[in-house]
Amino acid sequence: MRISLITKLILVLLVGGMGAYLYNNQRAESKKINSVYIVPTWDKITEVKFAEKNIDVAFIAFAQIDKNRVYFHEDKAVDGEIKENIKTLKKNNPQTRLVLAIGGYGAGGFSDASLGENRREFTDNIIALLKELNLDGIDIDWEYPASDAWGTQESRPEDTQNFTLLMKELREKMNLLPHKNKKYILSFASGTQDWYFKNVEVETVQKYVDYINLMSYDLTGKWSDTTGYNSNLYADAGNKSVTSVDKIISMYLEHNIDPQKILLGVPAYSYGWKDVKSEGDGSFSPGTPIEINKVDLSYKALEEDYFDKNDFKRYYDEQAKAAYLFDGETYISYEDKEALKEKIAYIKAKNLGGAMVWEYSQDSEDGIVKYLGDHLNE
Repeated sequence: MRISLITKLILVLLVGGMGAYLYNNQRAESKKINSVYIVPTWDKITEVKFAEKNIDVAFIAFAQIDKNRVYFHEDKAVDGEIKENIKTLKKNNPQTRLVLAIGGYGAGGFSDASLGENRREFTDNIIALLKELNLDGIDIDWEYPASDAWGTQESRPEDTQNFTLLMKELREKMNLLPHKNKKYILSFASGTQDWYFKNVEVETVQKYVDYINLMSYDLTGKWSDTTGYNSNLYADAGNKSVTSVDKIISMYLEHNIDPQKILLGVPAYSYGWKDVKSEGDGSFSPGTPIEINKVDLSYKALEEDYFDKNDFKRYYDEQAKAAYLFDGETYISYEDKEALKEKIAYIKAKNLGGAMVWEYSQDSEDGIVKYLGDHLNE
């Protein structure tokens, strides 16, 4: 049977088109997400240009909970100003998906609002705020279900199941929203502790979400009277670090969590200790924790006031893939670009979904977020 020239051309176009579709679809599925949390009360928020740093998703942190209501500020005028900031941020950044984040560490209200008799009204109010601000999704930062989080919130054993039902209900209600021009994101912030999987049905919840924002930082901090690493990728050679990012990721994978849903948390802030007693480089030595709510140890502040200044010397643990500064008395554990390079390679090797940074205003213009945006998809 002879095939006409026109038929041949049609076949070539079909095969070529199918190949291009499969190639682009594969690229979309393998693309690593660069995401960041941002506080909507930051005075420079209306100047932010996410596209300059290749930011795919920005989580607006945080809306609070009052019974079954969600809001940003108790003062209605201030609440209105915050909403206008968010709308401006959305208008100025059409390429980045903006997600409404609710809760945060120490935020109360989840345990009561997620009870069966309250959950419907609670989720309706969340959806209403999502629609009012024309945002692209919802992020639940319940830290942590079925735990009083070291005395910072109310909790009950029923939180475990109620968290699952909360995420399921949010997904169902988001599925009812118009999807013509957007696919809504649902995510949650997840813990690193051994007990987290006892309190949260992560394997079940993952069915309803797009991303799991793994808070893979605070591996040590101001609660410790010994210096250490904030977000070390691996254990140190002496195995003195409390845990590691790799150990945490292994725990998630052992619980059958889809790696492509995990966004690896990266800190744009640091922890420090003063009066450190050490004859070496200061690591794992006694010291007095610095109150980082009073002393700015953000990456931006380190770049401006600490790097190569005031006798501070940079060190790098090749085994743990962790950077730190030490001047003989003050020790600072921070994230730097050499450590980020290793984490990017790790994200690719483990087929993780991408990275998540806390928090945008703590970063410098050419800092952590931009480095991730420039290199995650190389």
